[in-house]
Formats: sequence, C-alpha cells, structure tokens
Amino acid sequence: MLNKYVIGIDVGGTHTRIGQISASGEVLKNQMLKTADYGNATTFLEHLIGVIKTMISDDTEGFLGIGMGAPSVNEQNQTITYAANLNWDGSLDIIQVLSEAFSVPVKLTNDANLLVLAHQHFDDALLSDFFVVTLGTGVGAGICCNGSLLKGKEGFAGELGHVIVKDSGRSCSCGRKGCLETYVSATGMIRTVTSLIAEFNSYKGSLLDLPMSHLNAKMITELALSGDEIAKRALILTGEILGKALANMVALFNPQHIYLAGGVTHADQLLLAPTRQSFYHHLLNVYPDQITIEKSKFDDHEGAILGASALM
Repeated sequence: MLNKYVIGIDVGGTHTRIGQISASGEVLKNQMLKTADYGNATTFLEHLIGVIKTMISDDTEGFLGIGMGAPSVNEQNQTITYAANLNWDGSLDIIQVLSEAFSVPVKLTNDANLLVLAHQHFDDALLSDFFVVTLGTGVGAGICCNGSLLKGKEGFAGELGHVIVKDSGRSCSCGRKGCLETYVSATGMIRTVTSLIAEFNSYKGSLLDLPMSHLNAKMITELALSGDEIAKRALILTGEILGKALANMVALFNPQHIYLAGGVTHADQLLLAPTRQSFYHHLLNVYPDQITIEKSKFDDHEGAILGASALM
C-alpha cells in the first residue's frame, strides 16, 4: 500500500524546519537548517533541496507536494518579497524553484498563518474565531475569522509585528521605528535588557558578565527564574506591551481565543501573567473578560510544519 505524505516547511529568520508529514498528520521525519547561516537565497535553496531529497529518498512515489510558510509572502503572486528578517533581496519565486526540482505542487503562505492552519486541522477545539501570535526572531499573527484564514489582498494580513507602538521608537529591520516586534520579539527583549542595564547603575547581576551578542531569550528566562531583577523586569515590560497590543487586536477581530507561540513563550507565567494583566486592563469593556490567552498546544517546530502540510 502506498504511503502518501507531504513535505511541510517553516522558513524562519533564525531556523528553517522541514518535516515529512503523513496524511493523518503524523510527523514521520524532521530536520532543521540555520537560516541565518546562508548569505543568500540561492545557497539556502540548494541546501533545502538537498535536505528534501534525502527525506523523500525512501519513498518518492508517495510524495504528494510541498507546503511552505515564510515571512513576507505575497500570496497574490506567490513570492517571498523583501522579508525583513531574511538576508534575501528583492522578490524570490521559491515555488518555481521547488516545483522544478521535484515536479510536485508547491503552496506558500505567510509563516504566521501556519499555526492557525495547525489549530484548524489538527486541534480538537474547533474554534471559529481566534488568532495566533508568534513571538520569535520577529512577531507575526495568523487570524481565523468565521472559520476562515484571513489573508488580505496580497496575503499580508496579520503583520502585527510591524504595528507601530511607540512614536520615534526603536529602529526596526523593516526600516521604520517603533514597531511592536522591536519590543516583544526575542531580539526586542534583548534590547530591553540592554537598556535596563544602562538605566540601573546599581545592577551587579550575571548579565554584566555576558556579551550582549551571545544573549538570547532562553538565557533571559533562565536568569529571571533564578531571581535576576533585570531579566524579570524585561519580561514584565515585554508582557505589558504585548498585552496592550493583544487588546487592540481584539477590538479589530473579536476572537474567542488567543494563542501565543514561539521561543519567547518558554518564559511561561513570567511572560503570561503580565501579558494577561495588561490585556484585561486595556480591553474595551464591550468584550467579555473570559477571552483566554494561552500558549499554543503545538510546540515551536511541530505546529509550523503541520500547518505547512495542511496547505496541501
């Protein structure tokens, strides 16, 4: 009997995850590439094609197609266009490259939509109105309204990370200033830590011994759990800004539920508690206070590749 499967790919600013997914939604194989290690799209695609060839080598007959999520996808012409967190210039027709390499259908969507698709197809909750906010290298949102994925004209709906939350604020990789992702992404949290260290001259903690170039969200979480005051404060400030942004999202989309995903959410209650507090403080009073904010049931890599596979 032929075992049918698809390849699901999640292209992120830091990592790219590739999975072989069965028709029932089982992850049969998975692998990861460090996106940032490749200086241009051509080199990246060569390595990606090599990984896929190895992954399908045992059973090429059952290979049905490729579903992919990536930043800054223009769904109208199915290209990746000037992605702020990728080292790729211009517009990349990744569908043509992959379909020519494997002679199978290839479908592409914005990476923030992947977890919405995962919840729609592989979650028992079966909600009709919800959104998923991803907090990683950048920030994105996938939105489900009336049971349908909201894409917008070119597919750029849900660019929550590039909503301006502070006039003349932090410089963003998109070229503007004050974008949400400069405050609540993993990189934004590191910038918060740096500014807090400069602000508090009396601080004597472990962060002073760490080169900022080596610092990441996981380290900040671990330090906060151990009682480091600046790390704890950074998570509180991140939650306060995120909660306000989520309250604004509710005013636009009136969801039943909000899911958070991505590496920053590993801080659990250190982030979720101030996020919820800020959210309910800023929530317009016509909305019910039982709107739930919780971590997505899907982990960082599995949910994204499952969602990508659902495109097929």
